[in-house]
Amino acid sequence: MTVRRRPGSPPTGSTLADSIKSAAAATRQRARSATFSVFRRWAGAAFLSALAASLSPARAEVDTEHMFGFSEGTDIGTPFLPELESELVGRFGSADGSYSAMALSLSLKYPLSSWFRVAPTVTVSRFDISGMSDIEDRGSIGLEQLGIEFRLRPFDRENHLFGLTFVAMPFVGFVDPTTGAPGDSWGTFFLIAADREIVPGILFAALNLSYGFGEVRNYSTGLYLDGSELAFSAAATARLWEGIYLGGEVRYRRGFDALAFGNLTGQAVFLGPTFYATLGKGVSLSGAWNIQAWGQTTGLDPALDVALFQRQMFKLRLAIDL
Repeated sequence: MTVRRRPGSPPTGSTLADSIKSAAAATRQRARSATFSVFRRWAGAAFLSALAASLSPARAEVDTEHMFGFSEGTDIGTPFLPELESELVGRFGSADGSYSAMALSLSLKYPLSSWFRVAPTVTVSRFDISGMSDIEDRGSIGLEQLGIEFRLRPFDRENHLFGLTFVAMPFVGFVDPTTGAPGDSWGTFFLIAADREIVPGILFAALNLSYGFGEVRNYSTGLYLDGSELAFSAAATARLWEGIYLGGEVRYRRGFDALAFGNLTGQAVFLGPTFYATLGKGVSLSGAWNIQAWGQTTGLDPALDVALFQRQMFKLRLAIDL
């Protein structure tokens, strides 16, 4: 005979055991669901935190002065924190023969405030020249020039629409910077640099306008040679990984035969890749490779200007906060 339980009456016998088992299973299922829900929320939060960290700007480790290759940014460093900088610039290629010039500069940069910096600089160069029709063969190494750079930044990029810096660097020299021949030289280089973070911490861009003039007296001939150069450049760089930036730049250069412009002697367009990497706190390595893409020597058809400029240039710079 089957025993029927009235609705609402307490369970008895096997019915009670089945009810206990069902309640325990439901409790375990709810526990597993709750655990999975908590795990999912924690995993989502961890992912979003990692993504935000990877995209957040690392302002303390970025120095835009060094990020754009031959072009320059507007940062001048932390007040009263000196920076030691070593920079190697190479120039190669000529119309005929073999031409190679390497210049190694050592600078001590000292910001006197958040808007003004001074930097004495010494440059040593090496020339290897052979088989050229207008320059005598030479293989020499020696002191090229001494200079001091003054850098004024009225606008910083963090608190204004863009950063703006003015640079002036007078110098005296001891060799011809083109031929490597011994001689006296003097001159001044001026630069206006502007930069901006297009995407904060990710994408940076810079514009440069520069003008330099100088005079060289060759010891062997006693002749004086005046010249000047006007240049414009644009550059951009983007962060690929934490502390690693890759970009590119384009530069337009015009040479003249007098201290204040004068007759045009040649013009050229250079372009190429740039890189910037932080190697640790207060240490960075940067560089660029430029190739002459177009040029024109005055009086000749447009092609490349390898009379006034070289075919290729590179720059490597190591900066260390002291």
